[in-house]
Amino acid sequence: MRIKFLILSVFTLFSFQVFAGGGWPQKKGKGYFKVGQFALIASRYYNPEGNKIRIEPKISLFTTSLYGEYGLTDKLTIVGYVPFFTRSILNNLQRRDGEFVEGNQLTSFGDTDIGIKYGLITDKPIVVSASLILGLPFGNPGGTETSSLQTGDGEFNQKLIIEASKSLYPIPAYVSVLVGVNHRTEGFSEEFHYGIEAGYTYKSVTAIAKLSGVESFMNGLSGDNSQQSVFGNNIEFLMFSPEISYEFKSKKAGLTAGTSIALSGRQVLASPAYTAGVYLKI
Repeated sequence: MRIKFLILSVFTLFSFQVFAGGGWPQKKGKGYFKVGQFALIASRYYNPEGNKIRIEPKISLFTTSLYGEYGLTDKLTIVGYVPFFTRSILNNLQRRDGEFVEGNQLTSFGDTDIGIKYGLITDKPIVVSASLILGLPFGNPGGTETSSLQTGDGEFNQKLIIEASKSLYPIPAYVSVLVGVNHRTEGFSEEFHYGIEAGYTYKSVTAIAKLSGVESFMNGLSGDNSQQSVFGNNIEFLMFSPEISYEFKSKKAGLTAGTSIALSGRQVLASPAYTAGVYLKI
């Protein structure tokens, strides 16, 4: 099985995210910006049949990114995700017979998302927004001369997302749901994205739980990555992502930490990932 495909499955698994504002666009001149760190060391993989298997050597991915939302008007928000430092690593392997297999690594800029979010309904108990997100192939899809490691998939995609959110006030909680379609190029299959998110705030601490998934339309060049025809295609998963955030007394900045666990999947890495970040609100 190609290491190149396994590495790319990381990007597909964790590039899907419910934006920080949910169905609420930012107010004009207001914004939310977060510097985040992502870490994954994977030794498990969901094969095309959905069974979890062990992989050797281990695969690691570390990404430092900037995420932001800024309100151009009360209804129109620009959004962006920029992984400005991405390191993809194939770990060293010591076999039982004593043979040592040296690993490799690749460090570069990662694939970037930019887009707009428009508030369709903003003055009702349930707010609804639509987002158009463009995936820009700024990462390295070709790997190195000696390894198939990569930091991007080499394809330009367009994702249309509908989000709906409701505040549970006077309870300090909210619920958001999301559905979307991702149109991919370069022979990749289109995808259906979905998710639900709930949060509860107690004093300065907010606990968040997200359940998200991706289903492939299986309309790309290949329906079976085990045949190595199109790497990173037709990935599917159901992912649980708990997160906690702490907001400073100024209400303008805070810290976040979380994890993401693939509960099930096909052709995707199965080990948990960990995230941490610091955010600023203006």
